[in-house]
Amino acid sequence: MFNRREFVLGVSGAGVGLSAGPIFGHTGIDLVDRADFLQAAIKMRGSTDERLCIGWVTGTRYAVIEHRAIPMMGLLAATFTQYRQVQPGTYTAKSIEVAYFIDVETRKLIETWRNPFTDRVVDVPKTRMGPSQFTVTADGLQIQRAAGEAVGMELNHHFRPAVVRGDDVWITEVIDVSGTPKGKAAKPFVYNEMTTYQSKLSALANPALATVPTNVSFHGLVTFRPWMGFGDMPGHTTASGGGTRSTSIADLPKYYLELTHEFNPDVLEDPLAVLNADS
Repeated sequence: MFNRREFVLGVSGAGVGLSAGPIFGHTGIDLVDRADFLQAAIKMRGSTDERLCIGWVTGTRYAVIEHRAIPMMGLLAATFTQYRQVQPGTYTAKSIEVAYFIDVETRKLIETWRNPFTDRVVDVPKTRMGPSQFTVTADGLQIQRAAGEAVGMELNHHFRPAVVRGDDVWITEVIDVSGTPKGKAAKPFVYNEMTTYQSKLSALANPALATVPTNVSFHGLVTFRPWMGFGDMPGHTTASGGGTRSTSIADLPKYYLELTHEFNPDVLEDPLAVLNADS
């Protein structure tokens, strides 16, 4: 899966050399080894035991038309996940995502939006997807049960090799979803996302820790959706943002908690029950 030479790369223009050598030894972890890499990815993405894990991000989505990115709306989203190891080298997980679109300036919920390109006023959906079910190995993620617009789509997911500098570790996952959703008026759908998790090598190497503090950054591209009011206008949207991973609902942003108490209270009251409702 990995080529050690990929780790000996510099970051152009930053004046920083990134190297994986040595990435094991006194740390007790070798991120070229498939088993160690998977353990690290799960600790950053969630937890190696069966506790609830939460990841949240906030950012901005842009409309890209004729190569210009124009801010559309903000994003405020969180995923609630539970992982289980089913055999060495393989985890299964269930996940639910609850997300809201917010105003770019005020960062408050928007329920309608005027498309500045077409002057159409559209209803803005609140997003709740899942629970979805998937398997994770060192090669990436495979969906067993998709949710939302991913139903019936082709999904490809893989991890990039870990990047290590001192005690800092970055692991990036790449997601590609494509196909045509169900429905008479459905149009081809493409979704690309690159999410990078950053944590500490010493924490990942600690066998007493099932999950570790992790920072998250994401960049995504998605085709115009029908509800956005672009009609047949060519173009797409792109988004970027960041957040963290946690095991406590209390760590979620205050405004996200307010919105979810109002619109999806069951997710906060007992997220594990929501994840396993159909088990």
